[in-house]
Amino acid sequence: MSITQKKRARIISAAYKQWDVTGKRVLDVGCGNGIVAKLLAQELSLDIWGTDVLDYRKTDLPFKIMPDEMSLPFDDLSFDYVMYNDVLHHVRDPESLIREGKRVGKRLLVFEDRETLLLKIVDIGLNLFYSTQMACPLNFKTREEWCRVFKKAKLGYETGNILYPAWYPFRHEAFILTPEVD
Repeated sequence: MSITQKKRARIISAAYKQWDVTGKRVLDVGCGNGIVAKLLAQELSLDIWGTDVLDYRKTDLPFKIMPDEMSLPFDDLSFDYVMYNDVLHHVRDPESLIREGKRVGKRLLVFEDRETLLLKIVDIGLNLFYSTQMACPLNFKTREEWCRVFKKAKLGYETGNILYPAWYPFRHEAFILTPEVD
């Protein structure tokens, strides 16, 4: 496990702590190798499951493979939270995947990269390192664009604060999403 994965997990954990997710049942969509999910489970006492379109886990994280990029293999409202950690920019239609998360979770957590040239280069390189089959459409959005996606998906949202170590080169947006009552 790399130092950067540990630091990244701590940054995500601190962002999610502001919304009192401790002890909840959580689905990590696009969990990748599962290392960050396992660290989040330890730091936040989560009952965490993972799902992804590929299975290249390096942990014993409970896991189900996604049948396709837009379908989550779980029953309606199976989780307290569905989280998307740096994954929505990997899908062609983030709104559809968010709507699917709304189906399986009571609330959603989003931790997503802010676009920079360095990030694009690093993202492509890391994706090739982990799996040459990983989609990489680089579908980054600004905070305002994400907010429009959430509104269109009929989700209320709150932005979160994120604290970074001085050396950490990337910046993110953090959101908690709640289905709007019709």
